[in-house]
Amino acid sequence: MHENLSVLRRLDLNLLLTFDALMATCSATQTARLLHKTQPGVSRDLAKLRHALADDLFVTVRGRFVPTERALSLHSAVQPALEMLGHAVAGSDDFQPAQAEGVVNIGTAAHIELLLAGPLLERLARVAPRLVPRLHSVHGEFDPAELDAERQDLAIGLFAEVPPRFSSQVLFHDERVGVMGPSHPLARRRQLSFADMAHSRWFAYTLMHGRRTNFDRALKGTGQRMQFAAYLSSFGLSPFVLMESGYATTMPAFAATLYRKHFPLVEKRLPAPLRDITFSMAWPRRQDASPLYRWLRAEVTALVAGHIQSGLLKPP
Repeated sequence: MHENLSVLRRLDLNLLLTFDALMATCSATQTARLLHKTQPGVSRDLAKLRHALADDLFVTVRGRFVPTERALSLHSAVQPALEMLGHAVAGSDDFQPAQAEGVVNIGTAAHIELLLAGPLLERLARVAPRLVPRLHSVHGEFDPAELDAERQDLAIGLFAEVPPRFSSQVLFHDERVGVMGPSHPLARRRQLSFADMAHSRWFAYTLMHGRRTNFDRALKGTGQRMQFAAYLSSFGLSPFVLMESGYATTMPAFAATLYRKHFPLVEKRLPAPLRDITFSMAWPRRQDASPLYRWLRAEVTALVAGHIQSGLLKPP
């Protein structure tokens, strides 16, 4: 720790304010305007940072600054530290959800939206009526670009690996199951084998087409592949397609349970490598100290805890 403090003593901490602003604006001109500095002053600050950290930090692409990997990693620590320091110096009051306003961008896997969208929107409308939740579809693999670019403030899905520059939390475990209509040939099986699955038509979702999927990860080293014969634009269409076609699909057991309240679908266990799945929540470290996003994450966690208590979900 003493060595780290020695490094900080040699660094003008005002340079970190310039760095934080550059990460937000990707422009020396806009940063100068934001910090009430001259553009040459911002350029000098960046030159000092580059020398002190032995990294370019930004490269210029079409007239805009694009952060390097080192800059992204550094900013994940610097931004929340600056925010925490700002709150401490300002002596800010406790967070009041009713006073919060603006748009919160939440990336959700389709299954998570089915599980949480209704109760979360209802909760926010009641407790934080000035907030506008905006839900974005996410693919199963974690996409750091969406959080880095601030198109999403929070992402929830089947994330096997989250880069260390992000914070994350495991929400719950579940089992992936095969689902089909009651007249489907596989509906008579007690449990599905890979051979059974190979003789049926399976559909997935358009976001998965041409991309590495959780199936690829689960089946790595087994010599098996998950073949899809069709792709739907929306997970919400699944029960209608299953009831009106000879296709089958896979989904988390909790999603099958929710759908079976309204459709006479049949649920079957899949081969062992495909079963275990874990849902996680990830966010930029710059939001660790944000009262708004701490509160929002607590709301999501509380909703999940309620489903765990009811038996719908398995605890993390």
